[in-house]
Amino acid sequence: MKRFMTMPLCVCLVLTVSGAAPTMAAPDSLQDKIHADFKAGHAADVAALLQQEAARANPEAQYGLGVLYEKGLPEAKIPQDDSQAFHWYSLSAQNGYAPSQNNLGFLYYTGLGTSKNEAEALRWYEKAAQQGNAMAQYNLGAMYFHGHGVKKDLSKALELYKQSAEQGNVAAENNLGFMYEHGLGVHRDFREAVRWYERAAKTGQVYAQRNLAEMYEYGLGAHRNYAYALTWYKKAAAQGHAHAQMKLGRLYEHGWGAPKDLVEAYAWYWVASEHGNAQAKESLARVEHQLSTAQVTEARDRASHFMIEKQP
Repeated sequence: MKRFMTMPLCVCLVLTVSGAAPTMAAPDSLQDKIHADFKAGHAADVAALLQQEAARANPEAQYGLGVLYEKGLPEAKIPQDDSQAFHWYSLSAQNGYAPSQNNLGFLYYTGLGTSKNEAEALRWYEKAAQQGNAMAQYNLGAMYFHGHGVKKDLSKALELYKQSAEQGNVAAENNLGFMYEHGLGVHRDFREAVRWYERAAKTGQVYAQRNLAEMYEYGLGAHRNYAYALTWYKKAAAQGHAHAQMKLGRLYEHGWGAPKDLVEAYAWYWVASEHGNAQAKESLARVEHQLSTAQVTEARDRASHFMIEKQP
């Protein structure tokens, strides 16, 4: 079964002292000051500025403080504290700030910093989605898809995923592909599934890369093309996707999309098995019987190299 993204998404600032700028939509003067302080490595100044503006009921600053507490910022002596994140997101959300409304929904949905409450999660996701927040549209779509806190409604989920996907949310793009492929809430359309998978895959969405590869492998929505399948499996495998790694082994074992190479097949099966793929473990034994001791050693060396390359 292809992978469908189910995890709720939380809008977050990227708060570091390494020069990365936050993405908070704040007034120009506040945003400029935050950028300048981060570039200078003054994390404590950023925290102080956000606290000052938050005390003035600035919803963007309240959101920023919520993110600081959700993630923690030791450089500014801000501990990771979900209850404080909940507090600041609540104030900001009540002031109508859509990213905070989404994040507040996320905390209610996960039970972080507050009691788990799917009805409240739904309410805040709806408020943010009505303002066009792409992540809230995705999260609300997921709740309708699974029937969490609301009656299951696949057509509504599809509508919300489309709204989010049209704003470039890659998780929503992948999920749209899944729904079109399987005819969930919509007439089955393999070509449309390929279109959405491809959009997400090109931006690096790992599940979409794996899903697109399978569409090419089996000729669904596109002409069967093992070379394209190999290309997309490789991209997903490079991100540590165990099923894609197993499929690479399969393609190399049979010579589909590339010359037959049992050493390469064994290497990918080994990597996939190390990541817990049961099919790969079964395939390892089958391929090993066809290799010499030297070839097995070479294959494991290649596999170790693949594993090292993927370490952060």
